[in-house]
Amino acid sequence: MAARSRTGSVRRPALLAFLLFACAGCGGCNSDPDAYPNSFVYPPRQDWIVLELPKNVPNQPEAAGELDEAIQRINERGGKVRNPEDVPESLHDQLNGHLRKSFGTPAEPEFADDHESKILANELGLSPEHLATGSKLFRKHCQQCHGVNGNGRGQTAPWITPHPRDFRQGAFKFVSTNATGPRKPTRDDLFFTLTNGLPGTQMPRFKLRSEEERQRLIDYVIYLSVRGRTEFEILRTLLVHGEPGLNADLASDAKEITRNELRAWQKANNDVMPAIKPTFAENSPAVAESIVRGHTLFLDQKGAACVTCHMNYGRDTKLQYDVWGTLIKPGDLTDARRKGGTAPEQLYRRIHGGIGPSNMPAAIALSESQTWDVVHFLQALPYPDRLPEDVKKRVYSGR
Repeated sequence: MAARSRTGSVRRPALLAFLLFACAGCGGCNSDPDAYPNSFVYPPRQDWIVLELPKNVPNQPEAAGELDEAIQRINERGGKVRNPEDVPESLHDQLNGHLRKSFGTPAEPEFADDHESKILANELGLSPEHLATGSKLFRKHCQQCHGVNGNGRGQTAPWITPHPRDFRQGAFKFVSTNATGPRKPTRDDLFFTLTNGLPGTQMPRFKLRSEEERQRLIDYVIYLSVRGRTEFEILRTLLVHGEPGLNADLASDAKEITRNELRAWQKANNDVMPAIKPTFAENSPAVAESIVRGHTLFLDQKGAACVTCHMNYGRDTKLQYDVWGTLIKPGDLTDARRKGGTAPEQLYRRIHGGIGPSNMPAAIALSESQTWDVVHFLQALPYPDRLPEDVKKRVYSGR
């Protein structure tokens, strides 16, 4: 086992030796230059696990390059994070062995150890062949930001703001599924993000990659998410409750987590939130009236209450924590770029369903027509000439 420092992190010389050993020798090489070496394995989780977010949120962003250090500082701010190395070594080894047996390696990713999980995975299109292709593409195009195991900690990640997505909690921001239960994105949601990137971030567009390649990358992201969520939930249980917190034994609990995650991904593709756009004639008085109502709901604490976080329409928002324990800033809604897309249906689903990982609540108290009023306001907000005169004065007065 790699030597650990007093803080529990693996010492760099030991980690370097591990990586060199994993890639050394012809027996560890793969004849395919795009594939991971055959002997290379997914590294165990070393970054700390967020158990409770703090209410004491800093006013300034964290220093660049301090992704993990910033998460560890959550303990100083009234939250709770724990080091995975606090889990007894025997249980940690048992978990790592289960993950290797159940999910394979970067060169040969698969759902191997549980018959039901294998069936569910195949129904989702996550065959070993698809995953192997996705693994090669991920290594070539995504690993540098998202990390080998999808932890959002590739070589460039600590220096990127916002940080690349960590897939291991199974949480995704831009989903079109209903607001009840665990919300996974549909394949179409992931395809949209992969194709169009995330404006305002370092996530690029993959529009020039073939549809087949994009689908295989989606397969592999789902796989990394399921694998990571299995590891995350077991570690969290052991850190909070110890071994008595398991329902049965570690392997049985891990298999059930994997199955539940796969079922949630299946459910997503059949649980898309309806978003039927009203048929207003362009530039009609009805649109202007809807914008005015949407503006009122935006400001009303008993309405959509968007102003609670998007102060001054998003220009003066305060930092807050997301579910991953990183500091984020709610969007400036006067900026026409929208990470999750600008289509009316996409905005509707963001408002009605919320963005759970960013702690943006679902506006479920709004009626369907009220939600569309807010959508119409948000669509017009970045463009002063599209706003009714009284609303324009409120938004752009003095600017």
